[in-house]
Amino acid sequence: MRAGVDFMVMPFRHSDYIDFTTGAVKVQPMELISRWGPRENQPIEMMLIVFECRVDVWQFGPAVEMLKLMEAAKDTSVWAHAGYTLLASCFHYFEMIGKTLNPASNGRRSSGVDFNHGFCDVYPTFAAAVNARTDKALPHVAQFRDRIRNGMYHMGYTKSRLFIHHAPNKWPDDFMIVTEDGQNNYLVNPHNLTRTIVEHFPGLMARLRNPDFALDSLRRKFVEFYVAFHAANGTT
Repeated sequence: MRAGVDFMVMPFRHSDYIDFTTGAVKVQPMELISRWGPRENQPIEMMLIVFECRVDVWQFGPAVEMLKLMEAAKDTSVWAHAGYTLLASCFHYFEMIGKTLNPASNGRRSSGVDFNHGFCDVYPTFAAAVNARTDKALPHVAQFRDRIRNGMYHMGYTKSRLFIHHAPNKWPDDFMIVTEDGQNNYLVNPHNLTRTIVEHFPGLMARLRNPDFALDSLRRKFVEFYVAFHAANGTT
């Protein structure tokens, strides 16, 4: 199921905090954190800046650098075989943003539905004509979460029937289900996945910066996620 590299190099988006093309950091997250003090004392505008800087520099920056090494590597290089590691570094994005997108999220015990919210925000076709974000409503999303997220984070390895590839000409979508011999194979392209979530993030930040009344609940949920959910001794 694994296939050879077949890709077209695409430019990366602009960021105020990092040059994704060169890897040069423009703003260091710790400088902002040190300058503005405890997060619970920050206005939401500062919280959003620190959060965006953190994600772009600490999470996306290394992932993009890894992706560039992988796509330039020869088959004999270990970088040509690092898709598994790239997947491990990126897959938490869905659950992370789902903590804000899920109105009922909590610091604990809501991770499945949080993930489903985040995943469907990035890949809305998986939730076409479905309003619910439960596993029952989204069985394919639940399968990807279980085989990748639960497998990697709980057992250190993805579960069976999950295949990592980089053959977009054959399997064009980042996530696909292909049936062979009566069984579903769950395919993921970590190269394209990385580019997709890097491109998705600014849209989420734009929604969070919109003070429109209809979006105010989203901003309140972000503050709860950013402050209460991150408290090491919190009760949430």
